[in-house]
Amino acid sequence: MRKFIGYLIFLLFIGLLLFFALPFNHNSLYPKFNSFKITDRNGILLREVLSKDYKTSLWRDLKGISPDVIKATIIREDKRFFLHQGVDIIALVRSLFENLRYRRIHSGGSTITMQVAKMILNYRERNILTKLIEIIFALKLELHLNKAEILEIYLNRAPYGNQTYGIESASLLYFGKSASQLSLSESCILAGIPKAPCLYNPLKNACFLRKERDFILRKLLNNNIIDSTRYYNAIKEPIQMYKKKPIFKAPHFTDFILSKITNYSETITSTIDINLQENLEKMLFTSIKNLRRYNVNQGAIVVLDNKTGEILAMVGSKDYFDEYEGQVNGCLALRQPGSSLKPFLYILALCNGIPMSYLMNDTITEFKLSDGTIFAPRNFGNKYHRLVRAREALGCSFNVPAVQILNILGVEKFYNFLNILHFGSIYKQPNFYGLSLSLGGAEVKLIELVNAYRAIANKGLWSEYKFIKDRKAKKGERVFSEEVAYIITDVLSDNSSRIKAFGDDSPLNLPFPCAVKTGTTKNFKDNWCVGFTEKYTVGVWVGNFDGSPMNGVSGISGAAPLFRDIMIELHRDKYPKTFERPKSLIQLKICAKTGLIPGKNCPVVEEFFVLGTEPKDTCNYCSVGTGFIPVRDKIPIVGTGFIPVRDKIPIVGTGLVPVDKYIKNIHILHPQNGDIFKLDPQIPYKNQAIAFKVHIDSTIESFSIKLNGNTLCKNTTTFLWQPKLGKYELEVIGNTRAGQKSEKITFTVF
Repeated sequence: MRKFIGYLIFLLFIGLLLFFALPFNHNSLYPKFNSFKITDRNGILLREVLSKDYKTSLWRDLKGISPDVIKATIIREDKRFFLHQGVDIIALVRSLFENLRYRRIHSGGSTITMQVAKMILNYRERNILTKLIEIIFALKLELHLNKAEILEIYLNRAPYGNQTYGIESASLLYFGKSASQLSLSESCILAGIPKAPCLYNPLKNACFLRKERDFILRKLLNNNIIDSTRYYNAIKEPIQMYKKKPIFKAPHFTDFILSKITNYSETITSTIDINLQENLEKMLFTSIKNLRRYNVNQGAIVVLDNKTGEILAMVGSKDYFDEYEGQVNGCLALRQPGSSLKPFLYILALCNGIPMSYLMNDTITEFKLSDGTIFAPRNFGNKYHRLVRAREALGCSFNVPAVQILNILGVEKFYNFLNILHFGSIYKQPNFYGLSLSLGGAEVKLIELVNAYRAIANKGLWSEYKFIKDRKAKKGERVFSEEVAYIITDVLSDNSSRIKAFGDDSPLNLPFPCAVKTGTTKNFKDNWCVGFTEKYTVGVWVGNFDGSPMNGVSGISGAAPLFRDIMIELHRDKYPKTFERPKSLIQLKICAKTGLIPGKNCPVVEEFFVLGTEPKDTCNYCSVGTGFIPVRDKIPIVGTGFIPVRDKIPIVGTGLVPVDKYIKNIHILHPQNGDIFKLDPQIPYKNQAIAFKVHIDSTIESFSIKLNGNTLCKNTTTFLWQPKLGKYELEVIGNTRAGQKSEKITFTVF
């Protein structure tokens, strides 16, 4: 037994020798636990972020700390600090007698070195064993470090209350100055806090704090560390605490940064422009407030710099501090993009040789899927427009032609293309989405949608967006040609291509070149407007985080007005330049009806073509005068001018589609049913107007336009009306030989 005890003692002795001989892990003594700051691109503080382990802390060496703090700390915590080797036997014995006298732990007898050991070991439980281990650890600290190093660790890791650790952070919190600038009185105030951070809380217990300060000052005087003059000046100095206001700007964006970074520096300079950010936060809040009656409760905004990819603004919800759903970031939420995804389908079509002159049937069409089911897409408002060119189909966001394009190209090809554009949210198998992918039947994030549009703005080059300013951007990757990018840009910025759907004075018609696309999902659950100018790409989403539908609010009436306001705000000082056209692009005059080389009697429009996709045949159909365009049963070869149709569409036996068969006698072109108009408070009301436009065919002998039952005009297809707040019913009544025909729609002005 004695032999065993002897071996055990020997092993313990060897273990202690090894423990004292081995050097410390430097990271355990000087951990990277600093808190850090996030600023905007111009250095304006957005948020101070607490460290993971030690809350708020900023490391400073002894040269950056006032000598008065060092003297006050030593006299308060460990007056024999420079005499002992880590353990003060006198203090321990005194502590033992005091604890026995009071029959409770009244004093710990810990030296500064022992307190450093306690901070490093960080034991949750406090007992005799942990105390013994701390003593041994303190002895080792004294062997490997000098007194200045130990003191520096203590002053940077000591608790100073209110989630603040370290003298520098405490000085900034309580006095608004660096620890190097502290007065003698302020130094004594801070030196007393680590003993009992709750009792001597400067923000709550000023009375206890004054007594502690005066106690430390007397000890400094009695030990001849300060003279009587400094003592009396410090005693008379009033205690004035600095009331630091918490700064928490761009909350969704700073949360986003914290979710992305792993390495922290003292200051992170982000890409955001806080002035722009706060303006957009106000604009979103006001816009959602005005739309609340239509059950629109949330929205999100992203603004990117086209050249650098920097996030200039990220607004995740109408109010981050809303207790129910404010902290949800709509810029990162998965939502269906609706028609805002269509430009990428037409980009793929252009890449595969289908030009913007390509003709399609915009009529009710059934598509047979691989599982045998029938997919029959519908246009918004159940309105169809017979034969349309791809340019018009994209500009007006017609659904049926988009599905026809995807049916030609194949779902898998479009799915792969979206993955090339880094739509990471679209990850399920292509057959899961099917033909609905052409109508935005997949979920995406606003940030990735906006960055994909930025690839169009950057002439077919995709690159990652940036959120930290000093990080180098990765080299962009070409995802489609410069020519294709320009053609899509031209379509999305061509107001005439969307007149049929949105009229000629929609929110998308900006006073400068801007390519833009809206999107509305089924049952009005999501509302999008995304677009770009030469400098910026902007994305807006409005809807409800819980997925509840809005009351008839489409992209043009919900997200588009806010998009317009944002673009005008971005270009308030200077309008952007026109989009640069590639020299290799071909511009030709084509027949507006067939997309072919125009004949003698053809209505002519101009169109852009990638080399090799321009039409080769001349249109002979406009001169025939039959009003019919020949069709074939199969998808045509590009450039032939033949239109694919279903068996039910042509007149039986003729193979011909009557051009005017599906047009109504009376059709209200503008406004569209359910439109919402916003009066601009910066423009005099007398200078604002809504254009009422109607199409009347030759069978109508006379007609009148009525608003809420009151006649506005007769036999006039265009009428400018000065808007007033309210909900309206617009009706057009026409007289024919067979009787009356009419159409009515409703719209709202706020």
